Amino acid sequence: MERISETINKIYLKYLPIVKRVGVTLDVDFPDTTLTIREKERVERDLDKTMESAVKRAKNNGRIIIQVRKGKIVIKDNGTILSKTTCDLLSTEHVKVESRLGFGTTVTIQAKHQD
Repeated sequence: MERISETINKIYLKYLPIVKRVGVTLDVDFPDTTLTIREKERVERDLDKTMESAVKRAKNNGRIIIQVRKGKIVIKDNGTILSKTTCDLLSTEHVKVESRLGFGTTVTIQAKHQD
């Protein structure tokens, strides 16, 4: 079992140099760094795929935020707005994609934690 902070840190360090090159800010916010997760490989794969997509959509002076809230990893970006159809196609059993004009795109990844 791995702490969720270790998984997020690995992805953060992978994408930080990339977002810096394209002029995008990458922030991380998780209040409890001791939470552990099950299905580490799936969560890491979903997070990596989501970050890759967010970076592709990101605009200069954009912002991507990775947050941990109630056993979920939430990635928010202010890049392009996705249609409802696209959001539905990108959503899976463990990943929910939402997009709204003026708010950007939010991807929520289920990251069930162990107590």
